[in-house]
Amino acid sequence: MEKNKNNLNNESSKLRGRTAISIQHQNISAAQEEKRLNSKISEMYGVDSDEAIDIHVNYHLDRISAFLLRRARKNGMLESTFFKRLNSLNAIGYAYSIAQGELLEMAAVDILYKQLCNLHNNDEPTDDRYVSFYG
Repeated sequence: MEKNKNNLNNESSKLRGRTAISIQHQNISAAQEEKRLNSKISEMYGVDSDEAIDIHVNYHLDRISAFLLRRARKNGMLESTFFKRLNSLNAIGYAYSIAQGELLEMAAVDILYKQLCNLHNNDEPTDDRYVSFYG
């Protein structure tokens, strides 16, 4: 097991970008370990801790956006509508929470997708007086 972990660390230190960070994510088993990846990213890229956190947050933001887009398309949402609504969500805040080990990535995707659908439902007019009044 330790030998396999060392091979992954050596392999990821040679790589850059999404692939290197993805390899580092293969080694973690709990949300709390996400925060530890920030120091590994800092070492891999030779950047300070603030920039490493930004890199890590952007990694998760890209993944969250991709998951949400796939789910939205699958459920019939147009891509243009999706991107318009995505801007109304706090996806970067959730990505930050993931990178800090406070939230699992798929939990963030589920929360954000629910918010995305609520935005979608709020766009559609309703004829129900009760729903219109009490929202």
